[in-house]
Amino acid sequence: MNKNICNIFTFLCILWFCSPSMGATVGKNDPQNISPQRFQTIPETKFREIFQKYLSRNLNNQACDVAISRLKITGNVPVPMGTVSFQQYQKGKRRLEGYISLIVVVKINNVVKNKVKLSGWVDIFQPVVCASRDLKRGEKIEKDDLYFVKRNISHMSSKILTDMNKIIGLMAKHNVKKDTSIKEWMFEKCPIVDKGDIVTIIAESGDIKVTAPGKVLMKGYAGELVKVQNLMSKKEIYAKIVNGSMVAVDF
Repeated sequence: MNKNICNIFTFLCILWFCSPSMGATVGKNDPQNISPQRFQTIPETKFREIFQKYLSRNLNNQACDVAISRLKITGNVPVPMGTVSFQQYQKGKRRLEGYISLIVVVKINNVVKNKVKLSGWVDIFQPVVCASRDLKRGEKIEKDDLYFVKRNISHMSSKILTDMNKIIGLMAKHNVKKDTSIKEWMFEKCPIVDKGDIVTIIAESGDIKVTAPGKVLMKGYAGELVKVQNLMSKKEIYAKIVNGSMVAVDF
């Protein structure tokens, strides 16, 4: 009797382990059978390169030097494996010196997977025009009165002059000390004639030409109209400045 019971128990155990519905099976949906997704981390040096190239491309000035400090990279998390591409745009103000903030869109196989924020301080060193000597008010500016020197324009006014040709031939509006960085508003056009100057008034029509002495009643510049008194008739007229000694009127 006991032997039969043991045989039955053994038979049931064999059935239990061999049955496909009861035994342990490994299906295709078993989580252990799914390959884990692979990720990659973009090195910070790549984002530094993106920041530098963005500045170089948008400054478009080969003569300037750029120094980046305190660069902070936020949000650089691992992204899926695949072909990486980037797109960047500037956040906030459009100036390219001082504090700059960029957003870099990270794409994997042309699909957006992350956005990384880059922020840092940018110093730009660019040749600016400076006075080579003390300039006095009313002095006419010559090329030898100016020179170029590289300075950090990140802390300077945007009106700092970088082209000396803009002020050569102009007159200083006030005293300018040696080595001062030049701004265009410091200078004005030199008058060709000044109040009290004696000039020749000329009027022409075909072969007829009439001249008369005149006295300038106001400061004037080349090509502009100036008020003049005809010293013969004592009448006041407006005439166009030809040069420092002649003005012309319509006949």
